[in-house]
Amino acid sequence: MTEIRLSGAVMAHPRRREAAEELARLDPAGALRVVLDPEPDGPPTALRTAKLAWSSVPGDATHFLVLQDDVELADGFFEHARKAAGQLPGDAIAFYANWNSRNGAAVRMAAAAGAAWATAVNEYAPCVAIMLPAAAARGYAPYADAHPEGWPCDVLMFRYLKAIGVPIRIAVPNTVQHSGLPSVAGNDAHGLRRSSCFSAVAPAVVGGAIAEPEMIPFHKHVTSECAVRSGGYWEYLGTERLLRRSGISPQECRTEFERGDDLSEGAWQTWLTAFAMGLSSVDAAGGDTLDLALASIGPGGLCDQYTASEIEAITASHHQVAIEAFAAGRARAARPRRPAARSGLQVAITGPGGTLTDHLAGLLAEFGHEIVDGENPSASTRLVHLGDENDPGDVFCAIVDTGAREHVLRFATPIGPHTPDDSLVARWIQLAWTRKPLPVDPDRVHQFTDVRDLASAIDAVLTGGPVSPVYDIATATLTGNELAKVVCAAVRAVPTEQVTDPSETPVLKLGLAAAELGWTATIPADEAVRTFGKWLAYDTDWDR
Repeated sequence: MTEIRLSGAVMAHPRRREAAEELARLDPAGALRVVLDPEPDGPPTALRTAKLAWSSVPGDATHFLVLQDDVELADGFFEHARKAAGQLPGDAIAFYANWNSRNGAAVRMAAAAGAAWATAVNEYAPCVAIMLPAAAARGYAPYADAHPEGWPCDVLMFRYLKAIGVPIRIAVPNTVQHSGLPSVAGNDAHGLRRSSCFSAVAPAVVGGAIAEPEMIPFHKHVTSECAVRSGGYWEYLGTERLLRRSGISPQECRTEFERGDDLSEGAWQTWLTAFAMGLSSVDAAGGDTLDLALASIGPGGLCDQYTASEIEAITASHHQVAIEAFAAGRARAARPRRPAARSGLQVAITGPGGTLTDHLAGLLAEFGHEIVDGENPSASTRLVHLGDENDPGDVFCAIVDTGAREHVLRFATPIGPHTPDDSLVARWIQLAWTRKPLPVDPDRVHQFTDVRDLASAIDAVLTGGPVSPVYDIATATLTGNELAKVVCAAVRAVPTEQVTDPSETPVLKLGLAAAELGWTATIPADEAVRTFGKWLAYDTDWDR
């Protein structure tokens, strides 16, 4: 076995130098040095310091560890880290994952399975405390220099490790905790950032299984969602949708939830998340690590809504909610599921094809439609033909053949997973991610359609007795200032600059679909932009 020679750095702002030096001294081998922000008065970003830290790998090191300056370490951390390097010498190893992140949820599922490691999913890399093989560590700064678009350092790390084929494993339990100090990188709007499963004492033995679950429930922004492996990519859907897809009524869960004492919306989302975990963890190992994981679900989902003291006040009650919901999910897994309701319609999707077509097919299937091949449709098959690049401006068309006649749906700019990444909304989201100002024309009207609303509008035409030949559809109609406010709230707060931006895109006249079909948009504008923002950052170019 190759001898492990661990070196590392603590990256810090100069005003935290003393604390960073104290952190570095905790390593008995003295292998860590402090690396300071070279431009402490510059725009808030961790990338400057991260590039310096990852550029300081000694020539004889086999592994390199970078800690941020605002962390607390479990007892025995450094011994655990060196053992981990020997156990998984070719992998990136993270020792912390945020309690409201997808990777934090992957840690919880690994804890339920009794695994020692969780495999990271598509998201930013957990860079609060991460160790790389030395060769990989040396390549990060050149990669960042070659990608100067301004993405956060942890998103760049995720993309870099994907590009070189180095998997990220996360320690279960986490052996690093975020201290809760104010962020020097401008992340305080994210709320209290704590571990999804922190143990104050590092495991004495390093080894065990690596978990790669097919379904990962997570709680964020007071919303329960699930990451689900779907073909060659991750699919993200609300947990209530997942339960319906699985043949379980959310109302059934609600009845059991309402036997408890805390009936708040936050507690309900905690219940859904833990219930979905239990549903997929029939053979759960139990124990202290799982209990730590369940305790973080509620606080993590509410951390950007509540103050630290408010989080502390609800932690115990949400922990109990999660324990009961997890047990209920395990029990429900053994009982029969009801078959999904069927519409009786066969639907074929034609047009340019690609992943948007596949995604839309899955959404329409949730309405009970049987999706069939469009090459040789039967006489009773309903055809949905998606628009192409010749559609005018930002209007996206779909022609729906209901049998009696064809109806045209004119959609404002589609946004969401698998929609184009060059629309104005997509460009503004990418500007916000990379801390650049948004060019706002206050007089311009912007409209967009979340892909989930796109699917429900098609369903309404297929099943609602349409009369008119054309329906205009949009999730939101916003002024330039209103759209900028939504993007800044849902992605990242950045400045705006006023511009004149004449548009030839027509403003769609809405209301006919509501009057004739009973259809209205159901996806809030901020949720639509937030979902699209996550997909643009984490999923556009990366498979499962």
